[in-house]
Amino acid sequence: MVITLNPNKQVIPEQIDQLLADWKTRLDLASQNMLALQGLTTYQRLAGEAGFSKTQLTGTTAVQVAAALDAMNQVFQHFDLLLATINRAAELRKQFPRFLGSDQKYQEVEALLLGQSIHLSVVQVPLAQRSLLSAAETTCTVTPDNLLAMMTLTFETARDTILAIDVAWSRLEPILCQVEAEIQALQQQANALGVKDLTNLKVVQQTIASLRDQVTTDPLGVKDEFEQQIQPLIERVKDSLNQVLQQHNQIQDELAIAHALLQNLTELNQQTHTAYAESLEKVTDHSGLQPPLSADHLDALCQWLSRLETRFAEGLVNPIQVGLENWTAKVKAAIAIEQCAVTANRHPLETRRELRGRLEALKAKALARGRAEDPMLAALSIQAKQLLYTRPTDLAKAIELVTQYEKHLNNR
Repeated sequence: MVITLNPNKQVIPEQIDQLLADWKTRLDLASQNMLALQGLTTYQRLAGEAGFSKTQLTGTTAVQVAAALDAMNQVFQHFDLLLATINRAAELRKQFPRFLGSDQKYQEVEALLLGQSIHLSVVQVPLAQRSLLSAAETTCTVTPDNLLAMMTLTFETARDTILAIDVAWSRLEPILCQVEAEIQALQQQANALGVKDLTNLKVVQQTIASLRDQVTTDPLGVKDEFEQQIQPLIERVKDSLNQVLQQHNQIQDELAIAHALLQNLTELNQQTHTAYAESLEKVTDHSGLQPPLSADHLDALCQWLSRLETRFAEGLVNPIQVGLENWTAKVKAAIAIEQCAVTANRHPLETRRELRGRLEALKAKALARGRAEDPMLAALSIQAKQLLYTRPTDLAKAIELVTQYEKHLNNR
């Protein structure tokens, strides 16, 4: 707790003693923190103290360190002024009479502790700013409290600079090594993806090589350039490669779908072949049949897909996407044609089987009605069965016979 004295009241020794005790505590703390900062290896390297050669600095680090060291020199100078003032007040306090107080001595101590008692500098007053009775120079004075506040701000500014350099020196080298490893990984990923334009990576590699040489002399400048230049470039490379990777994954998925479509078409083509050949053999009317796609057509689609895969392996992306879209459209159209052909070619066979089943059902119905021996039904049954179980079958005639059988059965 800091004690302040009221000039309108009589000063008592206890108040002065409390002020002096407070100042002793504050000065001890200030001294400890100043020496702690001065004891840092980084500070000693920058200042050329404790057996270290002064580090030769460049760039923004040189500017900031010069200001920080000047600030610390100022803090030490002001500390000496402050310490001398407080010590002088303490000596005066020892001179207080034991029993009878001395207002004059109390006021002298009070003036030292609370007044503008510390002379900081003498400033020349320009002639243009002087009046007839003005002095040629003026002295800048402050109270101990104000000087301590100034010292605190100055110390914190210098401390922040020194610690920033300490962090930069300890972390920059590992960070640069990590980035180089990351660049190598990105290079390998780019090679795997077939990406050849790696201008940004080359710029990063060249810049890092240059920055590594500057870590000792300009760590703050290296830190700024790394954060403002290197990191954004690396992020752009990552984004670019991620886009390419997504395209590659998409194309791989589309190629897998393409193979599935081709397999589907191949199976449909085989089914069309089978149904077409069977219908040619088993029915007489071939007008509704549709021939399957030729082997040359399928081979052309296979070769086209193979060429797309080869170019994809060579690193082409955009042309492959367009080619796959065109190929997929062609295959889907071919699948639609083959599906229609399978349906058309199977229809006569399904009709033939349906007529056989229908005839057997009608014969069972005739038997149930006791008309199995009906001459007309028997004759129609023999003719229809002969047609339906003979190759090729005249479906039109078979339909006619089965229909007549059904009508005759239902007439009575």
